[in-house]
Amino acid sequence: MEIKQWKDVLHIVSGKNQKAVENPNGKYPIYGSGGLMGYADDYLCEAGTTIVGRKGTINRPIFVPEPFWNIDTAFGVVPDKELDPKYLYYFCVHFNFMPLDKSTGRPSLAKSDLLKIEMPVPPLPEQERIVARIEELFSQLDAGVETLKKTKAQLAVYRQAVLKEAFEDCIDSVTMGSVATMIDPQPSHRTPPEFENGIPYIGIGDIDYTGKTIRFKDARKVNPVVYEEHLQRYTLLEGDFVMGKIGTIGKPFRLPLPQNYTLSANVILIQPDAEKINPEYLFWQFSSPLITEQLMEGKNETSQPAFGIQKARLLQIKMCSPEAQDRIVYDIREKISVCENIEQTVTLTLQQAEAMRQSILKDAFEGRL
Repeated sequence: MEIKQWKDVLHIVSGKNQKAVENPNGKYPIYGSGGLMGYADDYLCEAGTTIVGRKGTINRPIFVPEPFWNIDTAFGVVPDKELDPKYLYYFCVHFNFMPLDKSTGRPSLAKSDLLKIEMPVPPLPEQERIVARIEELFSQLDAGVETLKKTKAQLAVYRQAVLKEAFEDCIDSVTMGSVATMIDPQPSHRTPPEFENGIPYIGIGDIDYTGKTIRFKDARKVNPVVYEEHLQRYTLLEGDFVMGKIGTIGKPFRLPLPQNYTLSANVILIQPDAEKINPEYLFWQFSSPLITEQLMEGKNETSQPAFGIQKARLLQIKMCSPEAQDRIVYDIREKISVCENIEQTVTLTLQQAEAMRQSILKDAFEGRL
């Protein structure tokens, strides 16, 4: 395949401010580097143009099958007659634009650098054949990915069914506050100032629920004095967990030891009383629909969800004998373990599917498809 520079086979349309043409009822879509932004009464790019970000999202091309207006963060890459529009688009998906980013802050590209990009340009019939083959393989891949995503969704439903069923035979109930100490970790809702090389200040946003870890490296750091103040309020123990109280409320997370971090104001610390309840039994019940339904009662759909510590203490917890609690915990572990193993396999397969997508494109533009 003959190799040609972009300047010889396409032209690039720079974006413009959309204010003069913006209209919610307009005929033409408005695109930025991140995607659709609105509608306009006029257009800058013809149908079949590929968007490549000038600033911001520079490595996620978008194919637009209709005329559109592009704003100044997005280049319109328009093929000349010897290029099939979809062939150009798939090349852009395959191409890594990041090495062309010369900025020191927000990623950005220069038109002059883009026009120097080299790409294989076979005759049009061959381009069309390559596009058809890419789309055939992508279609098969997408079908597999859709099945995997459905499996993942079904596993989430199964997990909740397991947790709900686990506690159905527990008849008695008590309040959360009677079996656990509940603490607002940060007495003041004023966020402490940043402190270089300080102690990690952990909130809900720092928790990776999928990986079951805390992102300590990226967390806000605060003065060790704050840590000492928190140590006077609570000492973390095995089995302690937190719940979010703002935004995504509930969603418990078991805290790792040792206690070399402090907790922010957007969580409630829950410390189960091991003499009254199996800490793991309480954690799993807190993960179940039994608690989720209580947390959602009275939620205002027009405002950000919030749940105070006083309400949390009044949550109803199902109780049974210590022996029954141990048996329930064992059964949950067994079933959830199987579920998590399948989830890990599905997640890995999804990652492999994305790698395969890039492999298909690599073969396509190296003449092996």
